This record gives sequence, C-alpha cells and structure tokens, in this order.
Amino acid sequence: MTHSHRSAFLSLTLAASFAALGCHQNTGKETTSSNALPDSRQASIVPLNRKYNDMARFIAGMQPVPGSVLTEQSARPEWVKYAASFDKNWAKLDSTRIAPMRKWASEELDGGNASTVFYPFSGPDFLYATTFFPNASSYVLVALEPTGSAPDFEQMSPDNMDQFFTTVDRSLDSVLSFSFFKTDNMRVDVRRDLEGTLPILMLFLARTGNTVDDVKPVEIDEEGNVVGAGTVKLAAGTRAAKGVDIAFRAADGRPKHLYYFSVNLHNDYLKKSVFPAYMAKFSGTNTYLKSASYLLHKNYFSTVRQAILDHSAMLVQDDSGVPYRLIKPAKWDISLYGVYSGPIAMFKDHKESDLIDAYQEPDRAKPLPFGVGYIWRTGKSNLLVAHRRAGT
Repeated sequence: MTHSHRSAFLSLTLAASFAALGCHQNTGKETTSSNALPDSRQASIVPLNRKYNDMARFIAGMQPVPGSVLTEQSARPEWVKYAASFDKNWAKLDSTRIAPMRKWASEELDGGNASTVFYPFSGPDFLYATTFFPNASSYVLVALEPTGSAPDFEQMSPDNMDQFFTTVDRSLDSVLSFSFFKTDNMRVDVRRDLEGTLPILMLFLARTGNTVDDVKPVEIDEEGNVVGAGTVKLAAGTRAAKGVDIAFRAADGRPKHLYYFSVNLHNDYLKKSVFPAYMAKFSGTNTYLKSASYLLHKNYFSTVRQAILDHSAMLVQDDSGVPYRLIKPAKWDISLYGVYSGPIAMFKDHKESDLIDAYQEPDRAKPLPFGVGYIWRTGKSNLLVAHRRAGT
C-alpha cells in the first residue's frame, strides 16, 4: 500500500496506497501485553474497554451496539448521512474487490502459516493485511504518518464532526477505488486533518468484523522490545520508534494485536534508530508489500529489504516490492499471478526484464481474479508469492 517515504525522497503523486521472539529482558520498564510480536500463545483477551470499540464503529459508519457511549452522536444528521453513504461504498468494495481477494487468499495462501504479518510502507492499510492473512495473531504496519490519537466525538461540534467525516471519506477515496492511498491524501488528510492513522486503522478493524478492546501508545527500547510509551530513555542521538498497540478480537473471539509504528525506513535514518533491533527479532513472518513506490529497488532502503529476505517465511507482493532478481529460486519457491509487462509510466525506470521473461514462460503465471497495486484494474495486475524453502 502507500508509504509516504516517497514524499520525503521522491516527488510523487501516488503513494505506496515476526512472531517467535527472544525472551523479554528484565529491564524494569513497563511492557505491553506481549513482548514485541505476540503469537497466539502470548496474546490474551484484555478486559473490553468499550469506548474504543464504540469509537471504531462510529468512525466506520456502523450502527451503535446497545449501551454505546456514542448513541446520542449517532443520531446527528451529519453522521447519519455519512453512515448511509459509507455503507453503500463499503458494500460495493467488498463485493467487487475484497470478496475475490478473500477467496483467492484462502485458496492460494491458505491464510498463511505465520502468526505475524509485517507490512512496511503500509500507511493505515489494515484492510489488505487482514484480507490476505486472516489467520494471523498480530499485524505490524510501518509508515511515516504519525499515529495520532482517538477523536473526542462527545465534545465535537456538529460542524467539526461533519468536517471529520468529510476528511475520512476523502482520505479513503483512492484506496477504496484503486487499492492504494495517494500521497496528497496521506500528507494532508491523514497527517494534518485527521492528525494520524489511528482513526483509519480503527475504521478498518470495525468494518472487517473485529471488536476493538484497547488502544495503547507504545515505543521500542534499545533491545528491540515493545514497551509502554514514556518508559524508554534512549541514548543521545538514538532515534525513537513510536506507535500504537491495538488489542482486538476477531469475529470468532480470537485475541489479536495490530501494531502501527511511525518510522522512516531509509537506511540513513535506521542507522541511528531502535527499529533495526526490533526487526532483528522477526522470525518466520508473512511479509506483504503493495504500491511501495519501488523504494525497495533502491540501495538506500537495503536495510529493511534485507530484513524481509532474512526473516520472512512467505512474501506476497506486487512488482513494487523486493526486486525479482533478489528472490533467489534456491531459497524461495516462487509463484506468479496475473500479468506483468512493466510498471506505470511514473516508475518506468524500475521495469524488470527478468520478471517479464518469467511471466512469458509457458504456464508459469496463474490467473489473478482481482486488481491490486498501481495497475489496479482486474486482468492487469500482478502478484508474486514466495515461500521460503526448508533449511534456508
């Protein structure tokens, strides 16, 4: 999906719209409900803090459940209008794009075997992560946009509420229509007007059938552990990695976590950041890459690229992800889907001749029954699925 690194390093119009960990060190710092990447054994159901679930449903335009703290606000004309419109848009999205993705993922990915999904350059795109990997117990999204905070709807004026939902609609327009966020939407709508990704993350959680139990600000310490925000004292010059831990339950009651970190993944930034220590703990993850502005084709994003290649059990990506030449057949069992003849004009310098040759091999590529990425129309898109070979 998108990632606004391109707004810092590229002048673009479009944006790119690990579970078994080592033992937690006894540092005396307050830790979150898990170490850094909880698996199904570590995650536990926390007491339901209904205000977050009520808020998620409210942002998603879904009718309040009995006893909702936002029942009164749900009667406001501005919310009623937004909810009716968003219901219609979501139903269309689900039937035309998401339902075919769910079916394809169940057949071709089998939900993924890893308990953690790593999605760099994601923006707030929990939707595609959970669609492709519904069985994961934790999701780690990383992008430049700040997390922000939960809106106070109880104190929000009607005019401000109307503006809030207008901004939500505008920020989601491209991802609902094309499958990726636009840079301008991320920079203006998400970063400035919504003050962060949290409202969109909560919307996607609610609309995909989850119950939000808790929302906690977190950060990463120098050993790569996720701890409560405000509990870390980093060495001078060390760059922090701040984010949020959203505890939620799937429709079947399984406890899960969504982590979102606001981190610049450029090599120069990571040299002084705690985030590489966090990535070093990844083990056997499912990694997903979409509409990533071809940043992983560039040497100055080699740190995160190598972490993906070293620690992923499965890689699912369009051609904007890891260059095909670096996914070695000796280490990876590679399947190709859809069609590929090169990127859109904006990224023409990243055309991969070896990937074109691979797609032209007889019976090599399987059908892809939906559109995804920059070339988003059905019948025009591509996906690569690579499974790490045993012993590599």
